[in-house]
Amino acid sequence: MKNKNEILDRFKKDGFRLTSTREAILDLFYKKSKTPLSCQDIQKQLKQKNISANKTTVYRELEFMRNENIIEEFQLDDGVKRYEIISNHHHHAVCLKCRNIKCVELGKELESQEKQIEKQNKFKIISHSLEFYGLCQKCQGVKK
Repeated sequence: MKNKNEILDRFKKDGFRLTSTREAILDLFYKKSKTPLSCQDIQKQLKQKNISANKTTVYRELEFMRNENIIEEFQLDDGVKRYEIISNHHHHAVCLKCRNIKCVELGKELESQEKQIEKQNKFKIISHSLEFYGLCQKCQGVKK
């Protein structure tokens, strides 16, 4: 994962415009990189920063960042598209009550399981998606 300044420098070098909206959206991803963001999340946070960006503009910027391999898009069971900075492959733990999403990294065990699935089923795995659904500590009413 590159840092924000490296990405901005690349944009300048490649001749892309550095609009305040583009830079603010990129900033949101780097400040909240542990939590995937929806278009609505981004619009709300931009508004809090007094940056006016309609839905079309936000989606256009997200598509630009996807095409530049900065962010990736995924969808959970609620059908909402979310975006996050491209990083090491990971999965998500989703609270069914408050919809909070945490990134979860799994060890080498999953890789060996994947190889076993390929071998047993004579199937070449290209990618996979694995999400865990439950209740976060707050929604369980458990104190830290």
